[in-house]
Amino acid sequence: MSEYQNKVFWHQNVDFHIDKKPLESSSDIVIVGAGFTGLATALHLLRAGKSVTIFDAMTIGEGASGKNGGMVGPSLHKLGLAGLTNAYGRQKALEILQEGMTAISYFQEFIAEENIDCDLKMTGRFRGVTNEQALEGVKRDSENLLALDGFKYDVVEKQNVHDEIGSDLYQGGVIYHQDGGLQPYKLVTSLATKVTELGGIIHENTRVSDITKTPNGFQVETTIGTVSAGDVVVASNAYTKKFGGNYSKWFSKRLLPITSAMIATEELPKDTIDRFFPKKRMHGGNHRLVQYYRASPDHKRVLFGARGPDRLDRADKNGPVLKEHLCKIFPELENVKIDYSWSGRVAYTFDHTPHLGIQDGIYYAIGYCGSGVTRSIYLARQLSRRILGQENHQTAFDDLGFKSKPFYNGNPWFMPAVLKWHSFLDRIEGN
Repeated sequence: MSEYQNKVFWHQNVDFHIDKKPLESSSDIVIVGAGFTGLATALHLLRAGKSVTIFDAMTIGEGASGKNGGMVGPSLHKLGLAGLTNAYGRQKALEILQEGMTAISYFQEFIAEENIDCDLKMTGRFRGVTNEQALEGVKRDSENLLALDGFKYDVVEKQNVHDEIGSDLYQGGVIYHQDGGLQPYKLVTSLATKVTELGGIIHENTRVSDITKTPNGFQVETTIGTVSAGDVVVASNAYTKKFGGNYSKWFSKRLLPITSAMIATEELPKDTIDRFFPKKRMHGGNHRLVQYYRASPDHKRVLFGARGPDRLDRADKNGPVLKEHLCKIFPELENVKIDYSWSGRVAYTFDHTPHLGIQDGIYYAIGYCGSGVTRSIYLARQLSRRILGQENHQTAFDDLGFKSKPFYNGNPWFMPAVLKWHSFLDRIEGN
């Protein structure tokens, strides 16, 4: 039997259950997707006096909200200030980036006000850089971001790298002080519990097959029956095409579902974890193939994540690839056992930007581009304000066109080739 069995580390030792309830014939609002976005949106709507029914084709936490790396931050845009300025002009670029700072501030307030125990620790993030030329670019990019209110960073020179990480891989790096870590499954299950306590109804393992406009709203057809709804919210993100019906085609043409995989080592000695992660920060590098890693919240294991080599959720295939990457950072883990290996899907967009709005009367917030923990909670509030007709619902993303590409139908068949190319570039650049 393979060492790499499909088990999610986050799902262990968390007691969670939702009672199954009968299907109501009508609801003020139906939400498709019970991840961070759907549940947080429901929370606001329920407190405003709306009835809310949520459908999810899987169980709570089986999607990205319960499987991600558990890292939070301002989710600064992949294109950076320079790339965004080229695309939209400097003022709009700054507004988009500042939205990320707003999101992480709100996220911390939300967790505190809701009294959610999800092991949130704002310890910062170290971004290691493997070559000196790239380090100069990261320094310049970070300095440019000082134009944002509240942004802070520190440069780590080569001689000080071991103060941040017990690895010889990096030539230096930067520390982003607005970042932190949490236990994502605790967060998503806490949200689900709050929703049900407020009277929201969650139907797990229930697929929405079609959404049809009516004079008074919508008819929502599901695998357990049909519901009349005043409004509908699509919050299914990377699983929109996989589980959606005809209604999902417009969204699927604009989303690129990508597999993100993770592994967790066996428990390691305390002095090893302390040496690897002396500041208990979140970690990443300058690789084109996104990599992220950290100690588990109990500081007993190393958790490592990266893009899967293909679009399939295969623990036995993804796990060995991830361990190979992990051992480039920490070679002494070569003979360490991997206790958990799992994967899920994140949704990218063609402009690397999340989107929220309304399409054919259906509200949506999707496309978090692999940085969805804080963005989803924040955009859920903004979207719920818009649904309720409240003020201050605007975001910097509102007027960005949600574009697709010719002939793209929601199946990113080209991604394996792209990932192989990025892997090749990482190798020749020493990343």
